[in-house]
Amino acid sequence: MATESPRRPSRCTGGVVVRPQAVTEQSYMESVVTFLQDVVPQAYSGTPPAEEKEKIMWVRFENADLNDTSRNMEFHEIHSTGNEPPLLLMIGYSDGMQVWSIPISGEAQELFSVRHGPVRAARILPAPQISAQKCDNFSEKRPLLGVCKSIGSSGTSPPYCCVDLYSLRTGEMVKSIQFKTPIYDLHCNKRILVVVLQEKIAAFDSCTFTKKFFVTSCYPCPGPNMNPIALGSRWLAYAENKLIRCHQSRGGACGDNIQSYTATVISAAKTIKTGLTMVGKVVTQLTGTLPSGATEEEILAHSNIRRSPLVPGIITIIDTETVGEGQVLVSEDSDSDGIVAHFPAHEKPICCMAFNPSGMLLVTTDTLGHDFHVFQILTHPWSSSQSAVHHLYTLHRGETEAKVQDISFSHDCRWVVVSTLRGTSHVFPINPYGGQPCVRTHMSPRVVNRMSRFQKSAGLEEIEQELTSKQGGRCSPVPGLSSSPSGSPLHGKLNSQDTYNNFTNNNPGNPRLLPLPSLTVVLPLAQIKQPMTLGTITKRTGKTKPAPQISPSKSVGGEFCVAAVFGSSRSWFANNPGLKREKDQSKQFVVESLYIISCYGSLVEHVLEPRPLSTAPKISDDTPLEMVTCPRASWTLVRTPQWNELQPPFNANHPLLLAADAVQYYQYLLYLFIWMIDILNSDHSNISHL
Repeated sequence: MATESPRRPSRCTGGVVVRPQAVTEQSYMESVVTFLQDVVPQAYSGTPPAEEKEKIMWVRFENADLNDTSRNMEFHEIHSTGNEPPLLLMIGYSDGMQVWSIPISGEAQELFSVRHGPVRAARILPAPQISAQKCDNFSEKRPLLGVCKSIGSSGTSPPYCCVDLYSLRTGEMVKSIQFKTPIYDLHCNKRILVVVLQEKIAAFDSCTFTKKFFVTSCYPCPGPNMNPIALGSRWLAYAENKLIRCHQSRGGACGDNIQSYTATVISAAKTIKTGLTMVGKVVTQLTGTLPSGATEEEILAHSNIRRSPLVPGIITIIDTETVGEGQVLVSEDSDSDGIVAHFPAHEKPICCMAFNPSGMLLVTTDTLGHDFHVFQILTHPWSSSQSAVHHLYTLHRGETEAKVQDISFSHDCRWVVVSTLRGTSHVFPINPYGGQPCVRTHMSPRVVNRMSRFQKSAGLEEIEQELTSKQGGRCSPVPGLSSSPSGSPLHGKLNSQDTYNNFTNNNPGNPRLLPLPSLTVVLPLAQIKQPMTLGTITKRTGKTKPAPQISPSKSVGGEFCVAAVFGSSRSWFANNPGLKREKDQSKQFVVESLYIISCYGSLVEHVLEPRPLSTAPKISDDTPLEMVTCPRASWTLVRTPQWNELQPPFNANHPLLLAADAVQYYQYLLYLFIWMIDILNSDHSNISHL
């Protein structure tokens, strides 16, 4: 390997280390040429491919002990020492998988690499939360890697029907969880391991891996996520197949505040479609297929005898700590123990959803991919019907259909990036409390208050609340017509819920009731498309082929899988390799850098620079935003057949093992501290009784 090569072996793990390369316009052109050489046959390109690469099936940024800022004591002095958590990246191949760490130094380090057949899903399990009542049965084996592959440990189970848990410390398999149906995804936090099946969810305790609860009422999705869920630090959100009125929370999806020309056209198209459907019914009756006196219910039953009464677009959020063991069932006869919220989010089936880092915001998308909804969850200790779900934003991507595969928040929750199967990542500005993004809210390195000092001193906050209360909702100013084709029907359902909630709450001063905060429609400030996601070029015409069929592993050929995450800049080494990184160098940007990994194994850091709208006549605090994006550094992380595998058992100085030890030590100290507090409280109680 040449001395100029960005790859070299690691002394710590034995894996490969990849240095970042500066991204220029010329390097982008070279990446396109490399792409054409990989896709177009040699007879047409004239040159053989430079290096054979393994086929990527899925990519994912992971959260584990290695980048746990709350429990890893190495990052507790993050603001004073400049030490920041690394990015943890997982790549699934047609044969095996790979794990990368990209620390703040900028040198990507290979941590794990195996070849044992296709892997549908994998997770590095974080150390569980322990207490006096819960002990970790696998503390000496951690960290653990959960893998769902085509051939399980037993060898007799059907493909993708078991989850094998491997110890990265010893290399042995410590647990195998078998299922009768295929597994589509894995999720985990410090409390539970969630196994996602088709229309089912099974949760296992993170300390013992015994079954804790399961859900069988999930609404199916055609893909790419067959059963989309969102798992926060404590809450679990999933797509429910019915709307149960007695558990329905206040709020949910609502019509937008603006009236667009597109919505009018779509509404007119729906009217025309209804008329054509009626003509079709008449023609069907005349041809004798159905009797002329058949009712609409009989016609629907004839067209689909097994018509399902399921309702799409409903979301249920449960508390994984308080929910009971066994089956979680949301029905008219069930109580609301453990149910945080239950509300309509879309008219179409849910395609993807994600919590923000705090778990208070939830972003949802449907199968159309036109609009993404941002909800704020305000819980109530009594029941889910007392909770409030505020629809803060509608993030409008466009009018063409696109399937969403990845959603990511920035750490301060002021930015959201949504990636579709077309390989495009859409960057939206939001506020954790809602409202229109502007210069005041997004040109500062820190989150600002909802109202400025001038607005508070002038009493504008009270005026805004009074106006919102008089409006009494967030419907479109045009009666009977919403600005979004998916807004009006749901808003009608919510209006019918007003009387019911006012009757049951018995509390007119409840802040979770009306007036709800105003809904804001936001357009993307940036749309970033990876240079390698150009589609497959045909041999003769040069036209782009349509997207391939999507499988549960994101993409059959891995041609459009994309993942994105926000993080501190690591491009300083690529641009100035001879300089040392200053402690406060990463704080010079208002927005964190955006890292996007494509299905061709190219990780690119994009620098985001928001600025006031250039066409604004005058710049003030309320001036709208625009954004300039620029790729700064790239890492080529795709594996080649010549690379050696990197399998456990690992040395004690392996980064994953060091992180697991640090988190478990922190958990032990926290347990001792709580135990001492309990003893002191009990002694104080005994003395007071004496």
